[in-house]
Amino acid sequence: MKDMFLYNPKRCTLHINGYCMHTKNGYPDYYIPFNTENEAIAYDGRAVGICKLCQKKREQKMEESK
Repeated sequence: MKDMFLYNPKRCTLHINGYCMHTKNGYPDYYIPFNTENEAIAYDGRAVGICKLCQKKREQKMEESK
């Protein structure tokens, strides 16, 4: 299954659905869903930072798949 990216416009933070406590059990209505990381970054144009917890989980999954 493809990951869904969720942008939090209040904090300019990008989450990966289900990867951290902020999106594990759903997410707030004000989060904006995107299909790709690039779409989410292009949406705001500012310095969008990925959630540190989501980034760590993504790196773990990449290591496991090697």
